Amino acid sequence: MLRTLALMLLLGNALLLAALTGLFDGAGALGEREPARLQSQQQPALVRILGPQAASAALAAASAQAAAASSAQALACLEAGPFSAADAAAAERTLSEAGLAPGAWQARRQDDSGAFMVYMGRYADRETLQRKLGELKRLKLDGEDLRGVPELQPGIGLGRFDSQASADTALAQLAQRGLRSARVITLRQAQSQTVLRVPAADAPTRARLAGLQMPSGPGFVPCAAGAAAPAASAAPQPAASAAASASALPAVAPAPAVTKPDTAAAPRPAPAAASTPAPAPARAAANPAAGAATRAALARASSAAASAAGISASR
Repeated sequence: MLRTLALMLLLGNALLLAALTGLFDGAGALGEREPARLQSQQQPALVRILGPQAASAALAAASAQAAAASSAQALACLEAGPFSAADAAAAERTLSEAGLAPGAWQARRQDDSGAFMVYMGRYADRETLQRKLGELKRLKLDGEDLRGVPELQPGIGLGRFDSQASADTALAQLAQRGLRSARVITLRQAQSQTVLRVPAADAPTRARLAGLQMPSGPGFVPCAAGAAAPAASAAPQPAASAAASASALPAVAPAPAVTKPDTAAAPRPAPAAASTPAPAPARAAANPAAGAATRAALARASSAAASAAGISASR
């Protein structure tokens, strides 16, 4: 009976070895072991293992870039205006008296060509206005019944223009189509305007600008979207050495976790002594890598070994 028991133990160890090597799991489980698991990862060619110096340089460059981005977010672009020529001089004097350095703000001058309109009116009553609109409709011309402009009501607008020349050209075209009673009026005179801009204002500067009383307008407000870029460029740049080190490094991807091979892949043969054989199959059955077929085979081996042990003990 000892021979039978030894054969049962040998069979149990053989089944355990087959289970741990994936013999019962089929071909699909081979990809879950090395080296197939390492080869199946996404873009393994991008993985680089850096030495201590290269890793330190990469971390320093990343920290410098993060600091530069944080500093850029802390700065803001503010502007005030537009001001007329007289108000612009007073506004610049206000900034100088507030202690802002001349290089901290910019004076951007803009030429306003004015605003003009081709206009019909002003009429005595609404009835006359409606009659004129009917005449325009017969001439196949579009007219606007002006509202919200008391000094021009009741009246008809035939177009707004940014220059005197374009308004005169439109009036001449209307005359060629039979309209004789229209004329060009000035809505806003041409003038030169100045906008004061602080491209990179930190928190103390923003607080100081908020307390200034400007000659006209609401004071300093955030710049338009296209003008906010200079604030980011004014942020301190990363150290040249760190940037150079970062540019010299290859693309670094996170290194994958190295999976240790199963230490129980080569189990030691069980001794031939009549000891309890249950622990080895029980450990294999608890292994989550074993499939259903493996667990069934090990259960059968364990049952057979237990039966053999019972027979031996009874004799």
